[in-house]
Amino acid sequence: MSFIRRIRQYRVYRRMVLGYLSLLVLSITLLSVILYVLFSSKAVQEIDRSSKQMLAQVSYTSNVVYGQVQDITGQLLSDNEIISFVYATTDDKKVNYTANLFLARIQSVYPFIQNLSIYNFTTDAYIDTLGLPPDPGFARKDEKSYFGFFPREVNGLRLLTFKIVPERSFTEAPKSAIVVDLDERYLRNTMRNISASTKDSLTFVMDASGTVLSHTSPEHFMEDFGQRADVRRILAETSNQGSFVERIDGQKHLVTFVKSANLDWYFVSVRPYSELISNIYELRNWTIVVVLLLIAAGAGISLLLSGNIYNPIRKLMDKVSASSGSRQPALLRVDEYEMLTDAFTQTIEQAKTMESTLRRSARALRDGYVAHLLKGDASKTAVSPDMIREWESRLSGPYLTVLLFKLDEYRTFKTRHSAFDRGLLRFAISNIAHELLSRSYRIDAAHLEEEDEIAFILQTDAPRPKDKLYLILGEIQDTVRSYYRISLSVSVGDPCESTGELSEAYKSAQSYMNARLFLGHGCLASRSTGEGGQREPDSSIRYPAAIEKRLKESVKLCNRAAIRAEIVLFREQLESGSYAQAMQYASFLVLGVVKEFEYVTEWWSVDSEQLYRAVEDIRDVETLDDVERLLAGLCGRIADILEENKRNTSVAKNAKIVEEIQRYVQEHYAEHGLSLESAADRAGFSSGYVGKLFKSMTGTTFNDFVTQVRMERAKLLLATTDEAVAQIGEQVGVYNVPYFTTLFKKKYGITPTQYREQAARGKG
Repeated sequence: MSFIRRIRQYRVYRRMVLGYLSLLVLSITLLSVILYVLFSSKAVQEIDRSSKQMLAQVSYTSNVVYGQVQDITGQLLSDNEIISFVYATTDDKKVNYTANLFLARIQSVYPFIQNLSIYNFTTDAYIDTLGLPPDPGFARKDEKSYFGFFPREVNGLRLLTFKIVPERSFTEAPKSAIVVDLDERYLRNTMRNISASTKDSLTFVMDASGTVLSHTSPEHFMEDFGQRADVRRILAETSNQGSFVERIDGQKHLVTFVKSANLDWYFVSVRPYSELISNIYELRNWTIVVVLLLIAAGAGISLLLSGNIYNPIRKLMDKVSASSGSRQPALLRVDEYEMLTDAFTQTIEQAKTMESTLRRSARALRDGYVAHLLKGDASKTAVSPDMIREWESRLSGPYLTVLLFKLDEYRTFKTRHSAFDRGLLRFAISNIAHELLSRSYRIDAAHLEEEDEIAFILQTDAPRPKDKLYLILGEIQDTVRSYYRISLSVSVGDPCESTGELSEAYKSAQSYMNARLFLGHGCLASRSTGEGGQREPDSSIRYPAAIEKRLKESVKLCNRAAIRAEIVLFREQLESGSYAQAMQYASFLVLGVVKEFEYVTEWWSVDSEQLYRAVEDIRDVETLDDVERLLAGLCGRIADILEENKRNTSVAKNAKIVEEIQRYVQEHYAEHGLSLESAADRAGFSSGYVGKLFKSMTGTTFNDFVTQVRMERAKLLLATTDEAVAQIGEQVGVYNVPYFTTLFKKKYGITPTQYREQAARGKG
């Protein structure tokens, strides 16, 4: 057999090869993914660290600039010309000129300064090195600090302005101010030089409100970034530096920020994630190539290992196939283990099957023979003499007693449980009885064909059972009732001395079981219980025809109390007779009642099964309680039918009255005086009676019905005419327009005008 054919043919070999290959692929893939993830994570961490270092350098530059601004301010405030200008009370051109020269000298020393200017708000004097116009907003009285910062754009210049108020008064407007304007390009060029190696990255500086102070793209100067998700997250951070991954415009970015130590500035770097790990993608591709090569090599190793391990199984398969001479099975369907198991266990299974069949046959023969012994036709069974001698020696007595267990309420039991469940329950009950009885007696079970009976053959040393037997039988009844909620009645047959007399003993047990009719469910019957069903009928007891007559009259009158009383009297009559008399008289009474009221099935289309079923059910009653319930149910159903017929006549009359009232409302709904009283007069009854009758028959009150008719008519008029709402209200009997609108909105959820507009749009 070729290698490819073996792969396609045999399931175990195929699973073995695929198992080795899957394990190898999974191991290589998992190892590669772990290494790739670790490497890429380390790479991103390193890039994040370098970004923080870059931003820290820019932040350091800004801190240096901030320090130099403070130095410049100190130099200006220590110069006599500047002090003379700041505290001058009159405008002196000479002082202005000398102060301007000093400012120019200072600016030439610091290249990052775009402009220096000084304001004297007392004389309105203003000197400026760049020639920018003065800003009147610098003289604000609400200045809170002597040092302020804000970005601005003047004459096309992007400036980062520091405003210093030398002597700040909280009650008066400032008298002077020193303004240092930094060139925004200085910060931008610094950021570009530091991040020049990073392609497609964005670096910007913003204040605590999210306003951009400098950006690698100049058009974003002074733009408000406060609504961006990444900026909001930065401003919410409590640490001075950090980084996180944010999706911006649908693309993944690494955001890094550093907060200035002196200024309330944030230096932010936003870099596309794809740029950060561009080398990682190349590494990933090479990793995939290496993984594929390793998988290819692993596939060869898997095939080699599988072939070596599979060789013993292959040899066994060849021998099994040759010995069985079977045809080649379908592809992908052969399970080697299953075939080998079938081949090696087939003989054992056949032997076990034959042994089991023999045991079941022997058991069936033994059980059948015992059942035939009880029924008195053992001679008709084909059993060996050895089995007969075995049972005769086994049932050696000296006295044999038949115990008969009968399931109470068997019809209910049969409907509640399937045939399989019934068999299991009978088996469980038989085991319980056998276990409890075998503790004190020698006992054998007899498997009868009747599903509601379980019989046992008890061997005793005395002709009459002792009280202990009755105690055990009561324990069996309690146990079955406790475990399975099943009631058992038990009868003890007359003892016999040989297997040939077992049929008579069984008949006596069946006869005593008839006493259940009088004793009730869960009874324990025997000869000592008063002969049970063997009682001879008393000639003085006759069929109670008078009770039957009174019962029929009570049913005709639907007098349920009288029906109950007559049934109780009938039961008392049955208790005085024998089993045969009780069953016969009960059947006579049921049949008499059914014949008396048979006409209801023809006159009033009543299902005849409701009556005739009782004729069949009376044959299966088990106790007098069952007889009483059956009679009460039958008479009650007939009384219900008679009462329903009477009610139907009354209902038809009431329905006619309601229909007449509804027709009257349909004809007079437009009349303002339409009322329940007028409708009741029309019907010829009192208003109270008509109101209750209308409510019970229709489920709604008379007034609600009138409102419904009027609103339905109003809805039709609103949709089909152009008449005013007030006129339509009058046409339907509602003369108050607000009340009409309220009724209409309560009914339909919108006003009449809104409904008309909706109807007009629907037509359009």
